[in-house]
Amino acid sequence: MTTDEGRARLAEQLVALPVHELVDVLRRVLPHYTEDEPGLRTTLVLATATTDEDTPDVAELALVAWPDRNHHEGGLGADQGLWNEGDCATCAVTLTSNAKRGHCPVCGSGCGLT
Repeated sequence: MTTDEGRARLAEQLVALPVHELVDVLRRVLPHYTEDEPGLRTTLVLATATTDEDTPDVAELALVAWPDRNHHEGGLGADQGLWNEGDCATCAVTLTSNAKRGHCPVCGSGCGLT
């Protein structure tokens, strides 16, 4: 797919997905763009940025954890938006997810979110 029209069609399909399905699609794509160099790893991840109306120039960032499909019997977790939050116990990044149990997109560790 190299045309603007092809990318526009794909974008329309992605926009039509509910958030938990979009996250699942991106879980299958983004890790393929990880780059490893000696002593350095760069991973493409999905994140949320939340701003408060009192401080609109300050954003809180959270990486989107991939739902733990084993915990959810092969499913994607509840379709409830990205309301579950927590920190990765291994690499300490802040996470958000639609699921209570997920995997950190940076280090792959299992995480419990509340």
